[in-house]
Amino acid sequence: MHPPLLRIRLLGGFRLERDGGAPPAERWSRPGARTVVKLLALAPDRQLHREQIMAVCWPHAELPAALRSLRVALHAARHALEPELRPRTASAYLIGDGALLRLAREAVWIDTEHAATLARQALAGGRGPELGAALAALTGELLPEDRYANWAEPARERLERLRVEVRGALARAACAPGGAEPRPEADAARVRLDWALALERSGRYEDAAGVLREALAAYERQGLRDAGALAAARLAEALSRSRGEGAGEALAVLRAHPPGPGAPDAVRAAHHMARSAVLSYTGRYEEGLAAARAAQRAAEAAHGPDRPTLLARSLAQQTVCLGLSGRTGEAAGPAERALAPAEESADPAVVATVLSVLRETARRAGRYRQALEYGRRALALAEQAGRPTATAFERANLAELHLLLDEPEDAERLARAAVELATPFGGTALAFALVALARVHAVPAPDDAALLLDRAERCAESGGHLQALDEVRAARAALAAGRAGR
Repeated sequence: MHPPLLRIRLLGGFRLERDGGAPPAERWSRPGARTVVKLLALAPDRQLHREQIMAVCWPHAELPAALRSLRVALHAARHALEPELRPRTASAYLIGDGALLRLAREAVWIDTEHAATLARQALAGGRGPELGAALAALTGELLPEDRYANWAEPARERLERLRVEVRGALARAACAPGGAEPRPEADAARVRLDWALALERSGRYEDAAGVLREALAAYERQGLRDAGALAAARLAEALSRSRGEGAGEALAVLRAHPPGPGAPDAVRAAHHMARSAVLSYTGRYEEGLAAARAAQRAAEAAHGPDRPTLLARSLAQQTVCLGLSGRTGEAAGPAERALAPAEESADPAVVATVLSVLRETARRAGRYRQALEYGRRALALAEQAGRPTATAFERANLAELHLLLDEPEDAERLARAAVELATPFGGTALAFALVALARVHAVPAPDDAALLLDRAERCAESGGHLQALDEVRAARAALAAGRAGR
């Protein structure tokens, strides 16, 4: 039986998560244990000689003392990575091989390795979307808590060299001839759109908004109104997800950059879709529904490769608005019709979005097992698409479904995993995850649940997402009712 995959994240700070089983320890009993794991994760082959580790962690200790410290650190590290590990049982992740220590390649995923692989593949292909995704994966400071540690410097230099190479390739891709006379500024803006998409799917909405502003400004300078309207639609959605006050700015961007009279149907569909998304975030569900229907009409008239994605998103958005406005009897139809164009798009992120909406519709109808099936499929696709905030959201919702099905152990495992994944992003994603964990703790530990909800409320307010705030209030009311009934 294969162990659950352990994910080690080093960009933006040291974080761990597992795809199943007990979550890794949040607090480590020995600081040296954490350093041992970091050193192995940064090593080019994931392995180091024991003496190399001792030289870094305990440089001034005598050999017997350093050996004792290493044994204690290894014990602490193995049990932090695998809390369920039994005494004198070999770790599935941190392996001793004589004088060498290594992280198991088949059981451990490391974000810096993944980013480097994406970068090498993108550099070999030279295409804008892949280069943008690679640059997004490389975003984030390596171990900021160890900013001045000499042992991390070689890895920092390797990553920076890769970033420079990818940025250079992006610039060359922007200016590559396509048969017509190249317009370097407009081409550079298209590359920024690709880069922003990768950032959005990584949950880095503020970074994406900054890149999209640059793309929009470039299109304005070129007088490319349709391209500008499309960039504005993308910017509006990123702004509405990035911070609490972003919705107002998002609507202003859309008003300032509407599609022209002769704009392609795909541009009009993107504009209406963005407006619907922003309106729904602020609780204006009826207006959001009207905009989603306008997006559907434009998408149905559109031609080209973006048509299935736009049609699927506009139909799913109608279900969201109908469900949140209380019109649950009408909600299922549009999302069910959205699944075929979503699958036609061959984009796992789009399919995951539609499945997520179908999951919520089935849950509201009391079809919990069907909702669980939709949710599991959505989770797998969100993970495949590399969307951490969407992954955290799906885990949180699956946790609540397991709770409704009286499966508290599965509920707690998924809720904890959701919180851990969402913590670096904060805002709305973390609010939903904390609410799920609070509901898990409501009966066995109501005081802990109340503290979790306090934290969730702060996150929801910072994210400015009305549905997240409603979820916090509903969970708080249920907690109070439960306490009164005991």
